[in-house]
Amino acid sequence: MSEEFLSKIKGFKRTFVIHSNANPYASAAVMGNIAARSQEEGFYFRFSDNFIPMVDDFASEEFDANAAPDQIDADFKNDWVGYLRTNGFPACGLKYKDRRTPVENTMLYLNAYRRIPAMKPRIVHESRELSVPYEYSPDYEKIVALIKPGGDLKPYLSRDILKKKRPDKNDALLNSWGIQHLHFRTEGSDQLLFCVIAESDVFVIQALSHNEEYLWVNTQLVEILHRNWPELILHAKHDGLRPEDISNTKRHSLRSKNANFAVTVSDGTVYLPLAGGTMASGDSMEDRVNCDKIFSELESLWDIFPEALLR
Repeated sequence: MSEEFLSKIKGFKRTFVIHSNANPYASAAVMGNIAARSQEEGFYFRFSDNFIPMVDDFASEEFDANAAPDQIDADFKNDWVGYLRTNGFPACGLKYKDRRTPVENTMLYLNAYRRIPAMKPRIVHESRELSVPYEYSPDYEKIVALIKPGGDLKPYLSRDILKKKRPDKNDALLNSWGIQHLHFRTEGSDQLLFCVIAESDVFVIQALSHNEEYLWVNTQLVEILHRNWPELILHAKHDGLRPEDISNTKRHSLRSKNANFAVTVSDGTVYLPLAGGTMASGDSMEDRVNCDKIFSELESLWDIFPEALLR
């Protein structure tokens, strides 16, 4: 797969690229994996009540159940836009962008929604390989003490979240492997803490230097997840793909072009992108799927609404 080809398609919103020298059917494998995950998660996109506490306001207007069908004004897409504008975007620290389409705004929202963990209690799990530099030990303990009761992690997340006020900016590591990075101190640090933040758990992987070469494509992170919590990434495991070694420089180049690649760990296990992967536009594949689910659901509601009223 040439650099020229990848450069040409970079930015395409509905194009997904995965590179492999050993597996000619890698693209079919990842598409099957994505379809299976989407089916398992269901037809509808579900919001976290903890993250969007204002969701009740969305349906706060009085509804007259006895109104005649021709007296009810229903525009579900417009309602969704109104929700994003007044509730969803402000909850993420963003403003709705009128110059963008509802679909584009929804993609921005889903990205920010996924990047900012809900403030809810979580159990902290540490990998056997975890090694926190001595000078950051008190800072690490402070972060753990914040995570357990459900404190606000935004000050420790990527500088994009608060400092640059761009929580809607794509995080390639998160989009590809589902791994967050935390700074040990709110003002920033030369060491980063890598972890997976799930609904009720945080899996702490490793602390690595911010200046480490090829940091964002370091397969050690996947290796540690595989050794400690293989069930956490089982959905991305693919027994039908042959192991292959992709160099650091090649992985870095692919990631910079928004192209995906499989990871082979030390025992020969092959993993597809752990979090679904990245579209050629840089967007998360899971965000794209969830965006389609949202608008498909809105269309379905419109189709069944008149029939339901006339029953």
